[in-house]
Parts: sequence; C-alpha cells; structure tokens
Amino acid sequence: MTVVSIGAWRFTLRGAELADIVYDDGVASTRAPVLRAIRFVTRDQDWRTADDTEVGRTLSSVTATGGTLRLEASSRYDGVEVLRYVLVVTVDGPTIHVDAVGTTTTPFRRSRIGLVVLHPPTLAGVPFTARHPSGDTTETVFPTWIAPHQPAADLAGLRWTTGRTALSLDLAGDVFEMEDQRNWTDASYKTYSTPLSEPFPVALDAGSVVRQSLTLRATTDTRPGGTASPAPDRTFLDRPAPTAVVTPPPTLQLLAASAPAAARPPDDDDGPLGAVPILVEPVLGDPNVRAVLASARLDAGGAPLDVRFVTDDPDLLRAAIDDVLEHGPIVRVGAVDPATHVTTPALQRVLREAADAAGALEVVGGTRAHFTELNRTVDLFRDWDGPLTFSVTPQMHDRSPEQVTESIRMQRWVVSSASRLAAGRALHVGPVTLRPRFNAVATSARPVVTDATTDAGYGPQFVPDATDPEQHSSAAAAWFAASVEALSVPGVASITLAEAWGARGTPRRKGVGGAFRSG
Repeated sequence: MTVVSIGAWRFTLRGAELADIVYDDGVASTRAPVLRAIRFVTRDQDWRTADDTEVGRTLSSVTATGGTLRLEASSRYDGVEVLRYVLVVTVDGPTIHVDAVGTTTTPFRRSRIGLVVLHPPTLAGVPFTARHPSGDTTETVFPTWIAPHQPAADLAGLRWTTGRTALSLDLAGDVFEMEDQRNWTDASYKTYSTPLSEPFPVALDAGSVVRQSLTLRATTDTRPGGTASPAPDRTFLDRPAPTAVVTPPPTLQLLAASAPAAARPPDDDDGPLGAVPILVEPVLGDPNVRAVLASARLDAGGAPLDVRFVTDDPDLLRAAIDDVLEHGPIVRVGAVDPATHVTTPALQRVLREAADAAGALEVVGGTRAHFTELNRTVDLFRDWDGPLTFSVTPQMHDRSPEQVTESIRMQRWVVSSASRLAAGRALHVGPVTLRPRFNAVATSARPVVTDATTDAGYGPQFVPDATDPEQHSSAAAAWFAASVEALSVPGVASITLAEAWGARGTPRRKGVGGAFRSG
C-alpha cells in the first residue's frame, strides 16, 4: 500500500484501487474519507469478482496542486487472465478525474465490468441529489436502515455534502445506479455501472473494450459564518441493550462439516468437542441426503440437529421432516427453495403443518443466503409467526483484510435491521462463514450430485473459493469471536458459526466465543 498526497487530496493505493479518499484543504471540518474507494471491477457470469494484480504504476507531472497517476492491472480467475485495464488518475486542484479503459484478453462472459465508487456508511441519513442522463434530478437520502433495493438508479452523477465540503460526482461511459452494500456486511454504499435491469451475462470476444470515466469535485464553505452540515444520529448501533430487556444469550451452534470423511479428526482432538448443536442443509433429491444427516449427527455428538432442507417440493419436504424426526434429536426444522434460497409460502405451509403434527417442533423461515434475500422478500413472511433466519459472510464482493475487519461493525447494523424486520419474532443468525459456502447469485447450473456418500465431501467442499486460507489463523478466531459479540442483540436466539471441522472449520473450536451452550 502506498499513500499518495497531491494538493488537498490524499488516498491510499491498494493495488490498482484508490482507497480512503480524503479531501483536506485546511478548512474542512472533517478529515474522514469522502469516498471509501474508487476501483475497476470485473464480475464473471456467476458474479465472482476477479483477482486483480497491479502490473504497472507511473506518477508524473506532480505539482503542489495537481498531478497524473497511471495504473495498469490484470484481472484473473483461477490464475487465467481475462482482462487488462488502465486507470489514468488526474488531480487538478479540487478535482479528481479517472479515465478507465479495460480490454478483454480472452472470450469472456461477464455480468459486469467497469468503475465502482464506494461511499462510506457514515453517510447514512445524509441527503443527496441524483442526476440522471436526461438532465433531471431527484432528491433522496443515503438510507439509515439497510435498503433492500437500489436507493438511486439511472444515474449520471451525484451531489452531497460532508461536513463543510460539498461534493459532486459525474459519471460517464455507462448508466450507473447505487446499492446498499451493508446488505452483505460491506461497509459501503456502492455506485456501479450497468444497471441490474440490463440482461446478463453478456458474451464478450477477446479484444472487447470498456471505456468509462468519473470526475469528483470538492468545494468547501470558507465563509466565516459557514457551518458544517449536521451529522445524522447513528448512536443506536452502539447503545447497549436496555437493562429492562431480559433475554438469554444466543445459543452457539456449528455448521455440519462438508470436508471429506477421511479428514474427520478424532474425538480427543481440538475438532469435535462434546455435544454442540449442528445446523445441516440436506438438498432433497440428491442421493447423499441420508449420508449428510448421518455425518451431521456425528458432528453433534448427541446434541440436536437444526435441519434446513433445500427443496421446492412440498411433498418431499413433509416426508423428509417425518423421517428426520424419527431419528432425532431435532431442535428445529426449516426449508428454502433451491433457486430463490428463501422459504416460499408453499414451504411455509408444510412447515406449519409439521409443527402442528409434532407438537413442540420449532420451525424457522427466511433465507439460507445473505440478509439481502430476507430484506428483499420480507413481504413473503407477513403471515409467518415463527422465527426468521439469514446467513452472514463478509467476502461476497471483496476479499481484502480491510473488508473482513470492517464487516464486524456492519454485522451489528445488519442484525439491528433484521430485528426491526422481525418485529418481535426470534432470529436465528447463520451460518457465519468467512467465505460464501454456496453462490447465491450464480447463473450457471448447479453441478449434479451422483455420490450417495460423504466420503469425498459435499456441498461447500466443491464450491470454488469457499475456503479461506486464513480460516484456522488466530486472526480468524478473533474475527469469529467478534462476530458473536456483534450479532448478540436482543431477539437473537442462536448464532451458527463455521463448520465443525475441516478446511472450513472453526479455528480451535474451544476458543471461539467461549464455551458452547447447547439447547
């Protein structure tokens, strides 16, 4: 990383990304970043973000007020280059201008290629003006509660104020829109190119060229009586729970291990540890359902299973619930559709019927994917009086250490927003995993499962990029412990962490979040 200071502008180069962009002319009342980042992003047909490697950097013509920086980078998937791009960054007094040119080096199916701008979450509640390609404008606001859909669309530019600094952002080369990335525990709002309303993926030949640009301008109120815009109140995120609220701490669970069976550690190892509730996600219709459940029971060590079936067939679901209850113990049952990853009304009806028939069975609805999917489909659960659920993973868009660290504060924002949606219903949060255990937005077909055993592993074992190389580090252990603290708010009944053992297992299970509480 390199810190670049030109005139009143200061930013950090993280590879080919401009990060933590600060405007400090000696008058502004804040030295906080006005933008989190400006970056050029490549997303493939399954929305995987390319691994970018900087290949060149030139800083020239630097003066007291301006200068030019040229960044060259290569975008790769699994070590294969798919695109090269050049960013030319020109600083001229109160203005930063970025020209971006990307060229594919091989035929490539993209969901998105182009510039993105990340706005800090501290803008929550701040008004802004959206400028459209027609020249019209719309007055709106950076959402405080996490927005399920785009806060602004059909964008050619934005205007907003931070402290005493007015900022304008002009965008060219495509139509842009904004999404609330806190849905995925990213610490940002993102303004990006190519609206989601456009068809994707798009097949590109080698040599296809993408050209985009942006201009960021800053103007500070230097009048003697000038005042800073008031900062919105976001202290609710840091307030402890009211002392009048009596709630038990959430039960800690683990996700069933999906690694090859031969890797299972012995019972006296730091892996399997006594009786811990295990969440397991059998895909009905796959030949390995019984093997997956049997492996999860071994992981649980006699503790109950939390079974979340993946199916779109109500008849299969009811039969599977009856079967799994015969082999108990079961702490709760849920179900999600394999395409939408949410509990559809048809699945909700079956879960209610099963709960009524069993008597004391707890059933849970929601999503096995990100908070995004629950946030966008909450209307499906207006007549659902049971608990709700969603998963958490910090690396949907970005694998940088900064992103993983910053996601902790966003987890509190997410669970607070989820609690608001739940309106008194309990929340079961998780699994909480460093990397996504499946691709919730893939356009490619799911591989067909033919193995009736778990000998070679299953599910996440075969998902590209599902395993974080830092999974078993002390930093990861601290991250999981911090996640438990961030997600432990009133109304959260359970938190499921990473897998019980294996490559995606919890780092030194005894040290994550203290002692495990069964129940």
